[in-house]
Amino acid sequence: MRNINRRVAVVGAGMTKFVRRAQETGKELSFEATKMALESCELTLDQVDCVVHGTAPDAFDGVHMKGEYLADGSGAWRKPYTRCYVGGGTGVFTPIHGWYHVASGLFDVCLVVCEEKMSSCQPHPQGAFLTIFDQITERPLEPNLLWIFALEMNRYMHTYGLKKEDIALVSV
Repeated sequence: MRNINRRVAVVGAGMTKFVRRAQETGKELSFEATKMALESCELTLDQVDCVVHGTAPDAFDGVHMKGEYLADGSGAWRKPYTRCYVGGGTGVFTPIHGWYHVASGLFDVCLVVCEEKMSSCQPHPQGAFLTIFDQITERPLEPNLLWIFALEMNRYMHTYGLKKEDIALVSV
């Protein structure tokens, strides 16, 4: 295994407006964010060695093979491209994924793009999470992803003896 001690930096960022029902497609939103990120650091797509794209599972947007669908919108045409996701943590995991691409020495410039547009699906994909709770005792309470994250954080705090004030110091 290669020793990872290469310095890595985030040099640009771009973000589209967060709205309930954006008219743009996921591909268009990816393009806009990619364009803003490249402009913010005065890079061009020609200078990008690879692209990492984080986006939730296909069913959440109702698009089959969503990674392939979004690739050109995020600047990955004819470049090494990886699509990744983690349940509830894609926005955190994807920059780490890109960091490893550069820190490994395999690439010098990695464009990291995250996209999410669940609003075009009906019924809303969050309903899928209702199936992971007990159907008799918990479903009537209408649990959602916030419940899951709260339960996870409560367990973490209990396991490691942390207080709410400790967690509040973490940047979101």
